[in-house]
Amino acid sequence: MTIIPSNSLVHNDFNLRPGSLRQQTAVSQQIRQRDNFVINPALAYINSLAATDTTGGQANARYTLERFSRFLLTSTFEKIDWIVLLTTPSLIEKTMAAFLIHRAKTKAKMKGLFFDPQRSLKNLHVNPLKKALLIISDYFYRQQQISLYQYTNWKYSIEQFSLYNQSTTELEQGWLPPSYTEQTLTIELTSQAKVMLEAFSCFCIKPCIERMDWYSVLYAPVLQTSMQSFLSSRLTMKSSDRKQDYAPATADNLLRMLRGVAHHAWLSESISIETLQRIKAIKLPRGSRQSSGRYLSYTDVDQISALTLAQSNKIKALRDNAIFWLMYESGLRRAEVIGLDVNDIDLYLCKIRVLGKGNKERYVPFSKSSDLYAAIEQWLMVRSQHPQQISSFFCGVNRYQQLTSQRLTTQTLNDLCKHIYQLGFSRRISPHDFRHSVATNLLRSGYDLLLVSKFMGHSSITTTQRYDRRTDDELQGVTPGR
Repeated sequence: MTIIPSNSLVHNDFNLRPGSLRQQTAVSQQIRQRDNFVINPALAYINSLAATDTTGGQANARYTLERFSRFLLTSTFEKIDWIVLLTTPSLIEKTMAAFLIHRAKTKAKMKGLFFDPQRSLKNLHVNPLKKALLIISDYFYRQQQISLYQYTNWKYSIEQFSLYNQSTTELEQGWLPPSYTEQTLTIELTSQAKVMLEAFSCFCIKPCIERMDWYSVLYAPVLQTSMQSFLSSRLTMKSSDRKQDYAPATADNLLRMLRGVAHHAWLSESISIETLQRIKAIKLPRGSRQSSGRYLSYTDVDQISALTLAQSNKIKALRDNAIFWLMYESGLRRAEVIGLDVNDIDLYLCKIRVLGKGNKERYVPFSKSSDLYAAIEQWLMVRSQHPQQISSFFCGVNRYQQLTSQRLTTQTLNDLCKHIYQLGFSRRISPHDFRHSVATNLLRSGYDLLLVSKFMGHSSITTTQRYDRRTDDELQGVTPGR
């Protein structure tokens, strides 16, 4: 694949007049993106999800296909021409800055947020990246491939690096051509440092999903063997004495995505219909798994509510209490909870407007006598006492018990559940446990499976059936609740 350096002239396909470097770069990105979608069937498949799925769907597809590609291509950081960077300390600073800004923009996009340099440039795991790059310099210095002067300058640049001290850089993803000679680096990295080094390397020479020759694996026998090897390799990373098999849902997810890649290869007339049909006929060993969701009774949620309201930050406590009751009595997904705006809540009609997966709108009802109604009413009362106009229904609360305009993230909900365990709840829970519990409560109350499926926002009742925990719970003697 030909890599166009960022400082090269941009090919003017549209007969545009010469503009600034920034304008030329923007045009070149659009041209390359258009070409990539035509040439690369994996990118075309991911891009197609925009019209039929949320950004979460795109993120999951890119993450899964990137891991699959990396398994076939091996580690990216062993394909980097490190000498180019090691001998130019100023270049590594620009590359680190460009990578971290690119990473922050990608994270903001996947969360449906606008990129804000004041807020988005946080939690980017800069220190693990620094440690990994320092280990790289140690390795090449020990191998006598760089001088002491170069080694010292590199270490100083890495240790003194601060993203906020960097000027705007024009470096784009894939600016560095891959090394012609791949080398095995015998270095020891922590798991987080390795993840960051791999991500940094993918920024330099392009992600595996873009460097992958997809047409070399889009043959049914090759693809099936590659999939089975990939899935088996994930199991060897887990330490366990007993024999394991990959979860059927994991295999189905990967197979569905690779069929989508093959379909887009066929649409671009790069593979025949016979090849596509053979790929669609691939079947992996089947099995079944119990749903990982853990049932929460009303007694459990009463305890969670009591622990939440006992916190010293009373404003945050009321917000968190509303979140827990919302998840338990409405069954909203994490992204749906944080995506709610104030105008989506109708206390008079007792319904919530939800924008779910696939950009599908639904209305979730609740009762005036419910715990959810009381929790929402208390939170709205708190919001009304703060003059700041904030569109998101759930917003940040600082340590001074003041509301901020920052919208919560899905990780916030994960952290709330972890915090409840730390406060003294009997077991670990996750946001999805609340959703499983709603489906079980409704089915236990005698509601029709189709109606429960609609309430939950499922496109298929098969998904709703997986959420049903009645059999397991009754075997364990769990009471029906209120």
